[in-house]
Amino acid sequence: MTGLYSASRPVTSDTPDVVSAAIREATTELHEILGSNGIEVSFEAIALLGHTESWDSDGQRWVHVTWRTGDV
Repeated sequence: MTGLYSASRPVTSDTPDVVSAAIREATTELHEILGSNGIEVSFEAIALLGHTESWDSDGQRWVHVTWRTGDV
């Protein structure tokens, strides 16, 4: 059985520090979500998968991190 877990954060500036902070916050949230569902995976393992970015209809930039069970 597979499952898909994800977390997203808005990016409020194109400044590299702000983008990195949004990615880190989304990764931390996903790590907590996985842990609360009994899926033990390290923060580093999630971070190694990278992230995706998108823009919504209002032009807001978002970062997304995703974990699919079975990725380990």
